[in-house]
Amino acid sequence: MSKLYGAAGKMLRINLTEGTIEKEDLSKDLYMKYIGGRGLGAYFLTKEVEPDCDPLGTMNKLMFFNGPFSGTMAPGNNKINVTFKSPLTNTYSYSLAGGHWGPELKFAGYDGMIIEGKSEKPVYIWIDDDKVEIKTAETIWGNDIHTTDKKIKDELGDSNIHVAAIGLAGENLVKFACITNDVYREFGRGGCGAVMGSKNLKAIAVRGSKDVEVADPKGLMEYMDNSYPNFKKHPKAQVRRKHGTNELVEHINPAGFMCTDNFSKGYADTNKEFEGDSLLAKVYVSDAACYGCPIACSKNCSIVSTKYGKVMLEGPEFETVGLLGTNCGLTNWEDVLKVSAVCDALGMDSMTSGGCISLAMECFEKGILTLEDTGGLELRFGNGEAEAQLLEMIAKREGIGAVLAEGPVYAAEKWGVPDLVMHSKGMTPAVYDPRGAKGMGLTYAISPKGAHHMVAPVFGLEMAAGNRFEEKGKAELVKNVQFNFCILDSVGMCSTNQTGFPRPDQLAAFKLITGQEMTEQEILLNVERIINMERMFNVKNGFSRKDDTLPKRFTEETMSCGESKGQVVDLDTMLSDYYSIMGWDEDGIPTPEKLKELEL
Repeated sequence: MSKLYGAAGKMLRINLTEGTIEKEDLSKDLYMKYIGGRGLGAYFLTKEVEPDCDPLGTMNKLMFFNGPFSGTMAPGNNKINVTFKSPLTNTYSYSLAGGHWGPELKFAGYDGMIIEGKSEKPVYIWIDDDKVEIKTAETIWGNDIHTTDKKIKDELGDSNIHVAAIGLAGENLVKFACITNDVYREFGRGGCGAVMGSKNLKAIAVRGSKDVEVADPKGLMEYMDNSYPNFKKHPKAQVRRKHGTNELVEHINPAGFMCTDNFSKGYADTNKEFEGDSLLAKVYVSDAACYGCPIACSKNCSIVSTKYGKVMLEGPEFETVGLLGTNCGLTNWEDVLKVSAVCDALGMDSMTSGGCISLAMECFEKGILTLEDTGGLELRFGNGEAEAQLLEMIAKREGIGAVLAEGPVYAAEKWGVPDLVMHSKGMTPAVYDPRGAKGMGLTYAISPKGAHHMVAPVFGLEMAAGNRFEEKGKAELVKNVQFNFCILDSVGMCSTNQTGFPRPDQLAAFKLITGQEMTEQEILLNVERIINMERMFNVKNGFSRKDDTLPKRFTEETMSCGESKGQVVDLDTMLSDYYSIMGWDEDGIPTPEKLKELEL
């Protein structure tokens, strides 16, 4: 077999029950068929994890995989994928994180790792090139993300080590707990932190010193020299570098589909406070970047608050500003920075956290929840102090927080308000209310892991085309963007960087890195295989069209105000169109002919 370039060619398999560590070869054929990150995760999860297993039981696994771009000169080469069965949605799930941890794992000599079983006592994994150990975490367990990161670095004697860890939320099996690397980079959605906590695994620390060997280093360097200037002149890259992801506020809010007050509105004058210029003027300190990124969209922020004292963090990103901020009625930076910092330290998905709290706030304002139910918290929209306290209660499973820790659907059912919870398959949607960008409704519904926007974020294309209120043609749009993002997720490239590095450049870089030419037709066939594997995992677990849904607020209640006023989503029409072009039957199940075509 010829050499596998752009990859280490090895993966770790760590069984915490047995305390064993094995190093396994990754074949070139497998790597080329599934591309990397997300694709390899799909292959191994569907092969090794039963769809009906208990997500928090010992049979579930955490599967981390890099792509061929990771650790090379390709732009934004920092995304690593984790695949698992979600405790929040009971579905197939995956999550990606940037930062430095993913490339560092590759520098240590591994394309990925599979974590299985459960340790009797708290442990963390220490990967130092060829040396891999399972170490006790009994003195580290019980700490937040910041303290955990510091304690591990102090114990190992190197501040440059990269650590992926869980906080109190993961330890307490909050079903939307995340895994955080480099303190501020999250594997955010689906509850992978709870899966990690269920295994008594506190952290994974990595230090690597090896090179990533590419097929044509000189050619790759020349290609990148010619490509990088595109980022300086591309308008989208320029605005994202200046304002970070919060540049989206000034587009989404005026268009009337920015989540506000539990998605009861899509616009508010007060939302303007969170536009990019306001961030720069009021809380911005400096830029921050993931490994190998020419854009540096993250922003270090700080504020001295009369309520909270000094609050510092990297971020918050646009989705956090939306779900923890405007969707909970917050109107100022001091509250948003505080709740973001609390959520980060506890290790929870800020989006689902916001979905839970906004649900509780609407229930409180409607008299469904009382002060007795909330433990004395005035859970009104806009009460940032109460929100910060409730986040702590969720992570610690205290009082009403114990109910919300099970996820928004569980809470809504317990309180008898199923129509007030905004979700698909149990996951809170992103900022973008689909009544103002209809294609996003289809994206939320067909996502294998619940209402996640990054499966196919089509809202920008809808706005550019001027057809955001139309359902016609959106199935084809969602499919095309879904395939595109599956490519990015598999090669390990941050989606922000495609603004200056589109698919022809990606394919050229793929050849220079791996030594293997892959045509556009071939790579699209490969990602179609991945998407169908993800779908079939859910089908085997009983999921079908009945689960590809949206809340009644989106499909029956017209938008109340703003530029999207009067809109609702006709999901059924878009679903039927999407299933047809995907080669799935009317129930959303891939046909035998489609599976045969994809060699499944």
